[in-house]
Parts: sequence; structure tokens; C-alpha cells
Amino acid sequence: MEEVHSFGAQADRPRKRRRRTMACTQCRSRKLRCDREYPTCGRCLKSRAPTKCTYEDGFLWQQPTTVTTTAFNPDRGSTVSMPRNDQTPLQTPPDSGLGAPSIRSDALLSTTAPGSGPNPSDGPHGREKHGRERRDCFLETVLGAPKAAVNQEPYVNTGLLQRPRRLLPEPEVTFSSQVDTHDITDEGDLDDPLTASNQLDIAPRIMMRGRETKTRFSGSGIYANLVAQFPDIRSFAEDIRLSNPILSRLRPDLERVKRGLWKRRPLNEPIPDPTTVSMIALLPSRAVADELISLYLTYIESTHRIIHVPTFLQAVDEFWASSDNPTIHSAVFVAQILLILACAWNFADIPSLQEKSPTPLHCHTALTWVLHAEKWINNAHIKRPEINTLRLYILLITAQNSFGIKRSQAWLATSHLVKSAMMAGYHRDPSKYARISTFNKEMRRRIWITIVELDLQVAIDRGMQPSVQPSDYDTLPPLNINDNELHESTVEPPASHSVSETTDCSFQTALGRSLAMRLKACSLMHSPRISCRYEEIQKLDWELTRHLSQIPGWPSAEANGPLAQQKVALWRSLMEIKLAQSLLSVHTPFAIEARREALFATSARSRLDAAVRILSVQRRLHETAPLLSLCALGEWTLQAYMSICQVLHSVDTHTSNTPFPSTATLQLTALPGIPDSLMSLVETALLALEVRFLLIVKGAKDYFFLSTISALVKAKLWPAQAIMYKQQVVERVLSFAQTLFTRHATCEHLGNPGMGNFKDNQVSAFLSTPGMAPVIPPEFDSMIPPPDLGITPPGDFDPFLDVFDWDDLTGMAAI
Repeated sequence: MEEVHSFGAQADRPRKRRRRTMACTQCRSRKLRCDREYPTCGRCLKSRAPTKCTYEDGFLWQQPTTVTTTAFNPDRGSTVSMPRNDQTPLQTPPDSGLGAPSIRSDALLSTTAPGSGPNPSDGPHGREKHGRERRDCFLETVLGAPKAAVNQEPYVNTGLLQRPRRLLPEPEVTFSSQVDTHDITDEGDLDDPLTASNQLDIAPRIMMRGRETKTRFSGSGIYANLVAQFPDIRSFAEDIRLSNPILSRLRPDLERVKRGLWKRRPLNEPIPDPTTVSMIALLPSRAVADELISLYLTYIESTHRIIHVPTFLQAVDEFWASSDNPTIHSAVFVAQILLILACAWNFADIPSLQEKSPTPLHCHTALTWVLHAEKWINNAHIKRPEINTLRLYILLITAQNSFGIKRSQAWLATSHLVKSAMMAGYHRDPSKYARISTFNKEMRRRIWITIVELDLQVAIDRGMQPSVQPSDYDTLPPLNINDNELHESTVEPPASHSVSETTDCSFQTALGRSLAMRLKACSLMHSPRISCRYEEIQKLDWELTRHLSQIPGWPSAEANGPLAQQKVALWRSLMEIKLAQSLLSVHTPFAIEARREALFATSARSRLDAAVRILSVQRRLHETAPLLSLCALGEWTLQAYMSICQVLHSVDTHTSNTPFPSTATLQLTALPGIPDSLMSLVETALLALEVRFLLIVKGAKDYFFLSTISALVKAKLWPAQAIMYKQQVVERVLSFAQTLFTRHATCEHLGNPGMGNFKDNQVSAFLSTPGMAPVIPPEFDSMIPPPDLGITPPGDFDPFLDVFDWDDLTGMAAI
């Protein structure tokens, strides 16, 4: 009985409750102390497999009875209430992400300005500070409130450009490391190095100008985004302004130059509705038209194939033969001729053209052609585009770009052009349709590839997404043939020549081989988030570099004359530049982060190589063939210019807080003469850009800004000559304005002011002064300027800084 009683008593005694383990499965299996952070504890964060940090089922039910929680209440979203010293509720932002964060998020994600948030080392999933109470840690653990859900970094716009922080889960790493098998006792252990297989999440730099609902967005492709890499540019420009009173005296004329001398006429003058008769009346003489058409066929049509040259020239001859009877001509064809002439205007020698023209040719003659053709296209209300109207759209965009007008609307224009061509079925290969002749099938392929290339180029320049990807079309590339091998009566398509042979379609055929890769790179780099592995960037680099090495070595064709030689030189130069620009856009976001992440040092070198390649090609063309140099100028020149200046500007800025200075920067400091050579490339590019800016409607602002950037870099490299470099900026500003006014001295569009203060040579007046005035000391009260200093009162036009539109350049919001 005693045994039975003893057994019964033992059965009635309540069983001791088993203590539930609160550590994660990894720490519990390794007998290590766990800080119970959720969803990933601190020890697992330091390991190479943070995603293995898991907790037992039922872990979250162990909540203290003293805590009132509304965690994950469906009626109240993701708000978590918990005791805090400041009684501030913790709000989960919608984009916080609840997955395990990247180990090296500080090196991969975008940064905020100093003082705008906590230290990056104390990130949302970092180690707790030593003074934190265990109870607070326990509360956060059991409530399941990841610190990523707390908005710890409110937006403070203290810098020129800011990019928000956002964490995304890092995929599971398949390899093992000693960290998994050894105890981690040092709280200050460094994070594991980033590898090319880690998932990256980088926000590219953007620029948002304006406010409220009236804004304008520009992606990472626009060169002005690199202004954030020159934090001292404004103070440098301020020193120049304060030291040169002549800028204040010339402020009205500099304002006219900045806005463009064509602003009043003809751009803002009303245009009557064009008709076929009125557009024919705008055409110049036959001799002038023939010369401009020849220039167009050599420098533009050879790279953007949209017409069949023999058929077009025959139509031109028939047009001039019956020019006395305008009623029999098509308005589409007349508008097409006007735009072709306008595209080639800047390549012509205007005095030579004037000798061939019985009527005077004005400086805005070509602009008038563009405006009338554009208005006719808009009034036509074309609902079903066909091949001639698509040609008109392409020519209009090309002509507007050649004069620098409507640049901000180019992306909209090319997107509309792509959609119009897709509505006409140009994105599907015409071989599937028997009702299309062999001749028209080939012309459709040429026009489609030209449209895609045009849209891609504008997307890269503006930092936007291209309108199509290779998966959106199946149109075959055009044949590598001469135009005289294809006729309207052709039944069987001619055999395509080898890509190494020189034909009328050589450039389009050779460049088209890299089109899919360039479309992919543009789409990836101009996405809201660059989410990929660095090994994918390396693969893109390898593919683009391979295409660079495979540029065909076309024969120089000496027997065909100098025009054929220039055409081949232009093809090789443009192919090299376009591929280098894609490399530049691929590596720039990572090159900027290379100072903090050693893995991206390769991008820093590749970015510098691509920029040097672009400016080297530009200098070669500028010194040998001015017309080819003008053809090769584009937004890529500005991007390469700013990239080299940024690298040189940051040569001696690497201090102890920059753990990973890029190898490219170290080479600049170690090898003598490298900065001089790079600045020589920059100066030559500026000379070439000056030629273009004098021809287009608006270019002074860019020229002034680039001149100031160049002087800032040289002043930092060689500080002993800083005053001379500042004088060079003022001299360039005045010389540019003087040259522009002199070219248009007799033009009516200058209005009553005429040349203004530039009727006298202001450059000579500036050089005759004994030197720059000393910079005004910081303690000077700028609100009450002393006499004879030429300082602009507050609220008035700033003759130097306002030329740069600093409100536009610095009013950049983070997205």
C-alpha cells in the first residue's frame, strides 16, 4: 500500500514546467548566448548564413502580461506599441521590408547626409549598444517587432542629393565558413567582406526639380546629377562673382545669352498654318539644297538609316523638275526635305551657302524650317502612321536635337514614336506577312532599328527607361547591303555581306549586334532600385567590352574619296563612344560607392577608362576633322567630362574615414603627369563643346557650368594657381558671350538692346584690369555692400550663379 500511495502521490504532484528555450536554433545548437533579436539575432548576422536564424514554433506566444500590444493588428496596420522612455509609437513604414537584411547594407544601400539619422554602424539590424536593458530587448523579441520597421532616419534635405535607405532580404549563401563553426566572442568583429555573389540594392542618384505637383524628374544619366560630387562648387563660384564686378555690370546681357538669343525670334513668334505652297516657298535654291542633302547623307543618314538613297534622290530630281507646279507635290515629302536640310545646317559653311543662294540666308533660317515642319505635322493629325510619317517623326527629333530645342521632351517624343511604329506593326518581322514586298520589308527593318536606337540614346541621356526591350519585338536586323542592291521591283532579298565589309548599312548592322545588351544595361541601371548581383555587372562589362574589341576594321576606301574615309572614321568613333557610354552608365553608381566598398574598385577603374575613351575619341576627331567632332558630340561628352573631373576632384579627399580608396584614384596620385593628361582631355572637350554651344539655341548655361567645374578641379590640383584659373572662368564667360553677340550683330532678333554692353570688347576690358579683386572676407555683411564693389543686392539677378540655375541644381528631393 505504501508503494501504491507513494506512486499516487507522485502522480498527483504537478509536473515541473519545462523552461522554454528563447535562443534561436543556431545559437542553441552551438551553446552560445543569443540576444534573441527578431527576425535575425546578432550572432547570425555576423555569420555567412543569416537566413538560417530561425526560432521554434510558438516562440511569439510568450508575451509578458505587463505589455499591451497591438502588433500586426489587421485593423491598425503594422503599428507596434511598446514601453519606451519617450512614449513615441513605432510606425512601420510601408517600404521597410520584414525580411533579413543584407550584412553589408551600409556599403550597398544609399546614404543620408551627416546628422540626418543614426550612425550607419547602428543600422536597423546592427548590434545593440552596451547600455541597453535586457528587458527592452526581450520585449522587442517577443513582440516580433523588427527594428527595420522603425523609421529611424527621417528625411532631412541637408545635401544636394540624398538617397533613401531601404533594406531587402539577402538570399541564402550556399557556401560555408569558419564563422559557422567557431564561437564569436568579440562584440566588435568586422562584417564579412562583400562578394560578387551577394545581392545588391542601390538607389541610383536622381534629380527632382520643382515643388508640389509641378516637378520634373531626371534620372542618373543626366550629367547635372554629378553636382553632388562637388560640394565646394558654389563657394568657388561665389568667390569668382565677388571678385569680378564686371559680371554685375553685364548681368542683363548674360541673362539674354543664358536664355538664348533666339528666344524672341523666331521661337516665340506665331507661325501661320503651313501648307504645301508655303513650305515650298521656304526652300532655298537647288544648289543650297543639294549641298545640304549631301551633308545629310554623309553624316546623318549613314548612321540612322531611314530612306532608300537612290529612290530619294530620284524623287528630289522630279520635285525640282516640277517645282513650278506645287499642287502636284505631297506635303509630306516637302516637310521631309525641310527637315533634312535643317538636320545638315550646322555641318555647312554658311558663307559658302550664301554665295550659292540668290536670297539672303538668316541665322534662324534652319530653325524656321523646323518650326514650320513641326506645325504641319501637328496639324496633320495623323491617325494611322505609315513609313513616310515615321520618317518625319525621326527627322523632327533629329533636327530638334541638332539645335538643342525641346531636349526635355525628347524622351516623350521617342516613346510616342516607338508606340506609333508598334501600332503599325514594325516591331514584328515583316517576313510573316506575304502582302509586304521585299523592298518594304527591308525598309521597315531599317526604320524600326533606327527608332529603337534613337529611343535608347535619349533614355540613356535622360536617365530613363527605354520604351522597349528585346523581348518586345522580333524584327530581324537589316541586311548589310548597299542601297543599289535593293529596288522596289526586287523579289528575292539580296545576300547580306560580311559585317567587316563596307556597305551603306555597315554602321547600323555592326552597332545592332550590341543593341540587346545596351537595352538591358539601360533598363537595369535606370530602374528605381538597382537590384542585382555584382557578378551580373561584371558580366555586362565583359559583354560590352567584347563588343568594343569587335568593332569592324572597315577599309578606309581611299579610292572612293575623302567623304568615304570620313564616313568610316565616323562609324568607328560613334560605335566606340556609344559602347563606352553604356559602360559609363553601368559603372557610375558603383564607382561612387567604391570609396566605401572595396569590391567596387573595379567599377571605379572601368568608369574612368570609359570616360577617358570617350574624350580621347573626341580629341582625335577635334584635331583632325572638325565636322566629325561635331557629329560625335552629345550628352555622353558631358557625362565623361564630369566623370573625369569628379575623379580628379576627389584625388586628395581620401582621409582616414575612407577605408577603401579606389585603385584608380591611387594611381592618379602615384603616377606623375596623369592629372595633367586627364585635364588636357577635359580642356579639349570643352573647346569642342564650345563650338556646338555657339550653334544651338541654348548652351551658355552648360558652357559656364563646365568651365567653372574645370577651374575648380585645376585649382584643387594646383592651388598655387587658383587665382589664374578663376580669371580663366570669367574670361571664358565673357569671350563666349562676345563671340555669340558678334555672330549676330546684324540680326533683327537681338531687338532694341542690340549687342548691349558687348558692343565693346568686354574681354579686352577685363584683361586690361590689373587683376582680380581680393575675395570679400567672411565677416563682411553682404546685406549692406560698400560702394564700387558691384555686388548685386539680395533678390536681384545674380549675374554668375543664376546662370547655373542653382535652384534647379540643388533643389533635389530624395525619392
